[in-house]
Amino acid sequence: MNATIPAVKRRACVTCTAAKAKCTPQTVNMCQRCARLGKSCTYLDLPQTKRRHKAAPTAPSRVEVLERKVEQLMSQLVALTQPNGHTSTPLTTHDGASSRDADADLGSPDIAAMLDAAKDSSHGLDPPIGSALAGQPSIVERGLLSAAEAERLVTTFQRDFVLTFPFVVLAHGETAARLRAREPFLFLCVVAATIGSAHPLRKTVAEEIMKHITCRVVERSERNLELLRGLLVHCAWYSYPAEKNHPRLLLLIQFGVSMVHDLGLHRKPALSSDEQRALLGTFWVSVGVCGTLDRPITMKHDGRTEECLAGIADAKHPSDRWIAPFIRLESFLVTMEELYASVQASGGRMLVQVTRGALQRQFDSLRAGIEKDLPSYPSSTANAIRIEIKHAELRLEELSLREDLWTAEPACAVRTTMLMGLIQRSQELIRTVSHLPVSEIAQISITTTAHVCAAVGFVPTAVFALLRLITATTTPIISGIPTSKDSALEAQVQAVVDAADYPNLITELANALDTQFDGMSTLDKEADIMGSLCLKMRLLARCYPYQIRAVVGNATAPAQPAASRQDTSMMAVDVANEATMPPPQVWPSVYGDLDDIFPVDDIQWESLLSNFTGFS
Repeated sequence: MNATIPAVKRRACVTCTAAKAKCTPQTVNMCQRCARLGKSCTYLDLPQTKRRHKAAPTAPSRVEVLERKVEQLMSQLVALTQPNGHTSTPLTTHDGASSRDADADLGSPDIAAMLDAAKDSSHGLDPPIGSALAGQPSIVERGLLSAAEAERLVTTFQRDFVLTFPFVVLAHGETAARLRAREPFLFLCVVAATIGSAHPLRKTVAEEIMKHITCRVVERSERNLELLRGLLVHCAWYSYPAEKNHPRLLLLIQFGVSMVHDLGLHRKPALSSDEQRALLGTFWVSVGVCGTLDRPITMKHDGRTEECLAGIADAKHPSDRWIAPFIRLESFLVTMEELYASVQASGGRMLVQVTRGALQRQFDSLRAGIEKDLPSYPSSTANAIRIEIKHAELRLEELSLREDLWTAEPACAVRTTMLMGLIQRSQELIRTVSHLPVSEIAQISITTTAHVCAAVGFVPTAVFALLRLITATTTPIISGIPTSKDSALEAQVQAVVDAADYPNLITELANALDTQFDGMSTLDKEADIMGSLCLKMRLLARCYPYQIRAVVGNATAPAQPAASRQDTSMMAVDVANEATMPPPQVWPSVYGDLDDIFPVDDIQWESLLSNFTGFS
């Protein structure tokens, strides 16, 4: 009988392990399979197995990989901390390989590059400091503009244009030669602002400006104060080329807003006077233009705005004290628009009265503080601020045009008073601009242009709203008008049309603004924002009477007598006479019979008016 197998835990024998067969012990040194096959049966004890496994070449364990990584990092740190840039000898790992070899084996990135990248949380390279167009000849050096003319334009900007836009100031005694050498982009923008719409170089200068913007701002992401100040000047007096919906102007303004943040002007602990003016100027242009063009406003009146206003008040330049009124008035408009946008239709007349009353009190306080200083301002500055004030006044009445707020009481006294106020305030703004001296017309900024366009669009819109209310009710809605049954309706219509005097009003405005375009062709005027608007103002003046007749004509057409309606024998005669009889006279006391040959049927009134209401 076989000896008893000791109850010990053994591994499989070498033969069964190689064959991957089950190994069942039969005796102490023989398994059943080897005994049956007559093979040699050898067992390896546990210590021998461990030694063999340890000697076998295998992949490094996770602990070994981490140890090698630590050694590699230590080697890199020692190399980085060596004086004079000398690199120390690479550390050797426990298996004889250098740390660089280990790093290559592990496929890790360069540690020095990783450490350098960790110093800055941003990605990529820093924007270039120098200009990509540095050293290129200017328009003066190329002979396009004489040195004397360049000096005159820079002097004109310092003397006149800063009066209506005090956000970019040139140093006292600055010359064109120094400006174009040190800040070529700002020099170009100053030339574009002062050169005049009729100058033959206008297109060339505009192309040069876009070359700088495309190459430096867009392609190379250059960011500096010169570019920001130049963008502000160019946007403030942007006029060419005129484009539908003004996409290029809006893009340039957005570049300026982005540059304010890229330069850190919104968070730097201390700003220079030029930086404070640039931040406030960007706010004024972006709010004044983007808001009136119904585009998102990306700059808000916040604590930094107040800090800059306080800081600029202590500046030594005389024009700095004119900045606050511009900013305060534009900030009020932002507040007003936000409140008006939140007014719900369900609030009706009472909510309109409460909201408008609160804003009126706030505005009265603001206006009183501004107007007391106006006599001490230069004439151009005072006129520009008065236009801003009148624009805010007319915008206070804007809720009268929202039909959804007046569903319950469409012709209530509150609304009709606001509509008449909107017409009167718009007229005051338009007449203020029409009576400006010719020398100040060229200084009108794009924000002021937007305000003028808003007034031009508000007048007919308010007039038509009033006329619809008048023709829709038999109750007189305007005080002081005769109330007899036969004359009340016509008298009220006549009173509104006479009070607006719209064709004469905007024709006078177009004549005043047209002084910039003497000698220019119609095609060249259409390429200029203000020139294009002047042409369309005259077209509005011609089309407006026909729109009045379209609104009130049907309400005044004489009714057919009852006898003729019942007498069928007269129908054939009526039909025959329709082709030969002239149409009934409609509102003869308003604009006559309008029997000219003006092709009004070819004019889309709403499309024409949108050129102006798009600014409001």
